[in-house]
Amino acid sequence: MKKIFKTTIICVSALAITSCNDWLDTKSDSQLDESALYTSVESIKLATYGVYADLCDEPYTQLMTIHQGAGTDIELIDGIGQTATGDNERGGLNYNATTSWAKLGVLWEKQYKTIEDCNRIVDGIKASSLIADPEVMKYSAEVRVIRAMVYLDMIRVFGDIPFQWGGAKSDLSNVNVGKTDRDIILDALIADLEAVVAEDKLPWCGDGVSSEHVNMGYARGLLANIYMTRAGFALRENNNTEAEAGGYSSDKKVAAGYTKTDPYSGTDTYSDATFQTLRPSDTDRAMLYTKALGHLKAVIDKGVHKMNPSFTDEWDKLNKLELDQTYYENMFEIPMGFGISGELGYSIGVRMNGTTTDWGFSNSSGKVKTTAVHLYSYAPCDTRRDISCIAFELKNFDRTDLTNSNMEEEVGGVTVPVETETGSAVTAESLVKNKPFGLYLGKWDVRKMSDRWKTQNLTASLKFGYGINTVRMRYPQILLWYAECENELNGPTTAAKDALKAVHARAYNDAPEQAYNGDDTGITASDELADFNTDVDNAATKADFMELISKENALEFCGEGFRKWDLIRWNKLHDAIVQAKKDYVAMQDADAGTKIFQDKVYFKYKDYEEVKDENGNVIKVMAPEKSIDWSSVTWYGTDGTNKLPLGSDPSKDKGWINAHGYRYAKAASDGYDYPGFGKDHKDLNGQSYVMNSFGQEYANFDTEFSTICGGLVGTWDGTDCNDAGLKVKNRYIMPIYNNVISSSNGRLYNSYGY
Repeated sequence: MKKIFKTTIICVSALAITSCNDWLDTKSDSQLDESALYTSVESIKLATYGVYADLCDEPYTQLMTIHQGAGTDIELIDGIGQTATGDNERGGLNYNATTSWAKLGVLWEKQYKTIEDCNRIVDGIKASSLIADPEVMKYSAEVRVIRAMVYLDMIRVFGDIPFQWGGAKSDLSNVNVGKTDRDIILDALIADLEAVVAEDKLPWCGDGVSSEHVNMGYARGLLANIYMTRAGFALRENNNTEAEAGGYSSDKKVAAGYTKTDPYSGTDTYSDATFQTLRPSDTDRAMLYTKALGHLKAVIDKGVHKMNPSFTDEWDKLNKLELDQTYYENMFEIPMGFGISGELGYSIGVRMNGTTTDWGFSNSSGKVKTTAVHLYSYAPCDTRRDISCIAFELKNFDRTDLTNSNMEEEVGGVTVPVETETGSAVTAESLVKNKPFGLYLGKWDVRKMSDRWKTQNLTASLKFGYGINTVRMRYPQILLWYAECENELNGPTTAAKDALKAVHARAYNDAPEQAYNGDDTGITASDELADFNTDVDNAATKADFMELISKENALEFCGEGFRKWDLIRWNKLHDAIVQAKKDYVAMQDADAGTKIFQDKVYFKYKDYEEVKDENGNVIKVMAPEKSIDWSSVTWYGTDGTNKLPLGSDPSKDKGWINAHGYRYAKAASDGYDYPGFGKDHKDLNGQSYVMNSFGQEYANFDTEFSTICGGLVGTWDGTDCNDAGLKVKNRYIMPIYNNVISSSNGRLYNSYGY
């Protein structure tokens, strides 16, 4: 990833010419004289790279990318029970946010700094003698797209916000301003991005730029998404004179033709009585979707962006800091820079539980989790499941009793030695116990990272910037948005169905024909894909097809921070979280006959791990049983819970376990087999081979289940969520930080019951 390091170095040096402001106070001693800045192409280029440096700060390393994307039906912050109401992300992302959550102030300040930097560059270029230079206009287009991206994200989090369009004036008259109707801001972004597209100065990926720079494909995709956001549902302010005067209160919007009616069923959607959740009229909505469809079709027809045929390979590349310059599936990646910035892999990703022998310092926290309900929403052969839902940790086990072996193994017709590792600890995958709301997200995985990262982390003693790029858009989003627009305007057309099918089919390109060995159900990848295509073909109504799009959205983008914003504009965030809770209860209810979760899962470790030379030849085989053989895991209940072994006393008869080659941590004299080295490691087997799974009674259910996203959906009453005690229904919008309010000279205020 040569360009990422080059770009980041330039970005850091360019910080000297970007402003550093307190909210919207824009002066800085390090700021170059504006008249000198825009007199050369090189200085404009450096100023533009300074904006990319802005994006390497907290908002896109963590706050927007990780924190604010959580709090959905499939993505939870790691705080439930007593921690779900704190003045931090655990409280905020369970929708119990307070005006004292300091990170909201950090997000506000840094995003407005980026907006101001963009405004200065746009204004400077307009006044420059270089205005007609094609390269200069390309830089202008880049920062206008970035400005639109940042404004959209701020609207998503805070709703109606101050709108600063143009650099700060000398008298600061356009700096400390009040809120503007978010629709006015979105309309301005649309008009500006339409101009960017019409000017045609942005290159497409591969035409001199990589996905680490704003490009035409991303600009069109972002513009389409803004159109769809503008057409969608949004929680509106009310009960204050500012919102009334500004025309953005619930009452004003209803008077202007906005409605809370679902476009497909004709019934009212979930909404608060005062702070209503509304969308534009059918006529305006159709116009906006038509515009979005045109830009999505332009991206598809251009053919520059495609899906990598391998879902696994796409994520392998991202972890290794390798750009995909064949398919350009990742349409825009913020270049973080190795060792400089990046929280992906630390605050989200596969968990290292303590410092490990293989990977070194415990450079991970796994702050965002997914759920057992989501794991079981994948069909068995879907390759996305074992990347998206991780039910294990990486940790060290004591291996002091392991002795060297003189075994040999035939690999590729060549006999090589089988060696074992000795020492106090060996790193292995360890299946977690009953954590139905605490599964890790494996798209960011230390085991996939570069040798360079592994080398430094073995000697690290402090947190280290992984440098994994933040992906702001992937091509599958273009396809699903296209399918949505087609459906909205014309119903579930063949074109819409083909786009949806394409996203799903990619997940099966690397799939084994038989999904797993532990449960012989006869299910094959071909069967699953055929069943999905049949469901799509049979979707006859707009509502039915939208449900399939929503499900595919969850399967494809789990953990990436995208789903929440789609659910909000569909006004399905509340409903989706409630349904996930209902599904959890049903999926462990044996009495009702709906139980899917198991009480136990059985699985095997891989007996051997090949060690290859630089030419790819196997030179020896290690047998430490580090990695779980995921094809052996009995996820689906046919053997682990519901299919009893033969014998008069099923509780004692382990014939099924032995017959399938599964090990059991009991003495050999009891009739249990320990093939390989299992007999030498009873502790490892006992801890990992037979585990409490999601069918076990959740120990803290009564005290913790209600707290999961409780500020949005209310308390669990045994069969449903009761939101009667909520101050404001559907309050997904975050409050403005109290210090920002106090420094605004009375121009800003909080609403929505905060």
